[in-house]
Amino acid sequence: MSVVLPIAITILRCRGRYLFLRRARAPYEGLWSLIGGKVKPGEHIGAAAAREVMEETGASGLNHQQHRGIVSERLVDANGSLLSHFLIFVGFAEVDRYEPKNIEGALSLFTEDQIELEHHAFLPSDLCMFRRFKSKSKRATLCEAEMVRDNGYKLVYFRESIQ
Repeated sequence: MSVVLPIAITILRCRGRYLFLRRARAPYEGLWSLIGGKVKPGEHIGAAAAREVMEETGASGLNHQQHRGIVSERLVDANGSLLSHFLIFVGFAEVDRYEPKNIEGALSLFTEDQIELEHHAFLPSDLCMFRRFKSKSKRATLCEAEMVRDNGYKLVYFRESIQ
């Protein structure tokens, strides 16, 4: 049985484009993803998001940091067995600079058009989060996602949660 892992990720803008990380390790290895990682015990979400961005990008700080939504994401195997369950706190921020490579993987900037053109190279659930949360909404949203790991990663659903 998997425990629920709290994750803080950030949609990052840098010089008018969006910054993504090509993951070097599982899960989701080889795919472009949003910047972020695990929330440490006792750590507040905003602080975790800022720490992860600075660790993964080399940026010295975040500008215009905002909360955008929450996603409950399940990762299951081909038989439907739960592999991981992430509670993802999605934020938005801007950075002035970044280092192109770190231990988590390579970083690169993309325009919205490039993201849509190369959508197959992005983590499907992160792509949905990017599309849903890149613009500020008047209300925070809770969404649900399910990914299947079976010779790659496939998005089964991404939907707004019934509240």
